[in-house]
Amino acid sequence: MSLGNWIDREGLEVIAVLGSDLHGIARGKKVPATRLRTGSDVVRLPELVGFLDAAGYPIAPPAGDTRWWPSWDGGFPDVRAVIDENSARRVPWQEHGGLVLCDFAALDGSSRFDFLPRATLRRVVARAAALGFETRAACELEFVLFAETAETIAAKEYRHLKTLWPTSQAYAMTTMGRFEPVIRALRDNLEGFGLGIESWGLEAGPGQVEMNLAGADALTAADQGFLLKHAVKEVATALGLSASFMARWASDAFGNGDHVNLSLWRDGANAFFAPERSGRRTLLMDNFIAGVLATLDQFAVIYAPNVNAYRRFTPYQLSGMLAAWGEDNKTVAVRAVSESAARARIECRSAGADASPHLVVAACLAGGLHGIEQGLVPPAPVSGDAYAQPGLARLPATLDEAIGCFEQSAVARDFFGADFVRLYAHSRRAESEAFAAATHGRNLGHEVSDFELARYFDMA
Repeated sequence: MSLGNWIDREGLEVIAVLGSDLHGIARGKKVPATRLRTGSDVVRLPELVGFLDAAGYPIAPPAGDTRWWPSWDGGFPDVRAVIDENSARRVPWQEHGGLVLCDFAALDGSSRFDFLPRATLRRVVARAAALGFETRAACELEFVLFAETAETIAAKEYRHLKTLWPTSQAYAMTTMGRFEPVIRALRDNLEGFGLGIESWGLEAGPGQVEMNLAGADALTAADQGFLLKHAVKEVATALGLSASFMARWASDAFGNGDHVNLSLWRDGANAFFAPERSGRRTLLMDNFIAGVLATLDQFAVIYAPNVNAYRRFTPYQLSGMLAAWGEDNKTVAVRAVSESAARARIECRSAGADASPHLVVAACLAGGLHGIEQGLVPPAPVSGDAYAQPGLARLPATLDEAIGCFEQSAVARDFFGADFVRLYAHSRRAESEAFAAATHGRNLGHEVSDFELARYFDMA
């Protein structure tokens, strides 16, 4: 069915056209549905749409670098939204509203912004296909619900906020039942939005919820993670609440993660499952695990994209901070599951919920493919409490350290392209420099700064 016919059938009046910037923030505009009926009208946005900082201001080009970067000197000319008609969906919490995802390209179609997250993931998926693999992925996203509105949060300056329930209620079904009207409203709206929610439950932090999306091909799974973050915030507001995917909103809070499950398939069979081998893992799965481990430090800036994200990497937060793997072990970065042909997969646990779902899936997949191409062999699996085992390597401890690892990574340039590495690394350095300027370079210890809260609480 054409986009125009779908618009008419659904009786839509307004369509949100949005794509992902370098942070994973939804950027775009709304247009009357009549503009998209024929497919001949071009939705235009300024070229800086993918290159704003987390506060919404244009990121200044690198000093002394004459290569392309959207800038005041260039006048910020328009680009066109390249609409993905397969992404079209009704927005059930908005009257007569719909939404489509888009990529971005030059107005004349001569070039695409292939260094933005969705296009970057598409290239990695194509590389998997060239090796003969289909991808399957699913995102598990954590967020915190607050009994606050935008107005009360602003009045309190992000401090002493009231979570929807005040204490840790991990997996507590009675609490789940008490707040069923809210959580059910969230879930029903997400399902009506075309996002299959496989399961949902309460996590370890006050007000914290995890929603697990159903599996799909890697690009669709990342689209779903991206849209879930967008939808949860809008639905929470409609319910008189607020939601945050910030990695760690308070020094004593439990971090919000994005756990990504990945497997490769060939000819309809899971390429990770071998019931006849020890651990029921194929050699290919071992190669994949080894590659994800080998690139954890190089891709840490994708999994943890801002200063606040590194506050999540503390022991006993189940945050994937340790560069190790284990069989069904949640205390390490890579959890291997091989219980059946349908469910054999790896789970990469390092990413925060503040990271771009498209880039997180791209990084996990690229790392695994690197392991396959190079025939890498993983170290011995870790059993039990990894935090109590000395000598395990950990991910970079700071954003600046992670940027350095990323810029030096030949694997990143190989899989993502030199343009993406250059542009993404600079966008992360801009976040680091903004933090340093706001805090005057002070070491703030474990306390989450006012800067972090104002910048990431709503936008992460």
